[in-house]
Amino acid sequence: MGDWDAVHRRTVETFRAGWAAAGPTAWDDFIDQRSEMVQPMLDNGTGARFWSSEIGRALQVMPDLRADVLGWSGSGDRLFIQLRFQATVGGRDLTWDAVDVLHLRSDGGLIRRDSFFDSVPVARALATRPRTWWAWWWSGLWPWAGRRWLTDRLSPGRDA
Repeated sequence: MGDWDAVHRRTVETFRAGWAAAGPTAWDDFIDQRSEMVQPMLDNGTGARFWSSEIGRALQVMPDLRADVLGWSGSGDRLFIQLRFQATVGGRDLTWDAVDVLHLRSDGGLIRRDSFFDSVPVARALATRPRTWWAWWWSGLWPWAGRRWLTDRLSPGRDA
């Protein structure tokens, strides 16, 4: 059994650092190929490569996406982190709050991340700010069932 308080503090610092400079590889030391991610607006999946692709898609639409840790609480292998996200969407600021529930191994590795936030304000901002539509479409996050299949095949250099 690990020292859960130390694991929680280390994990929160990993989140702070990752979201302060978000990028496809910002969490590589934390997420492994078995880590599961469940979140609104992005696909659900498993592994570091999956997460790298998903965060890369989000950053295509919101290149300045960042988050601040507002608070956290942990008990054993479970850690709750409250975040405030900020991004520029269509030339205007957008903020929203989220809570991530992390299931951790005793060595601090991620087993599963469940993120919870109200996606309606984010979707509304994307849908009502036409300057974002092109990036939103090409990111593969556009809300059309065939979007990923099509954009992955039309976008040079993207893995299918």
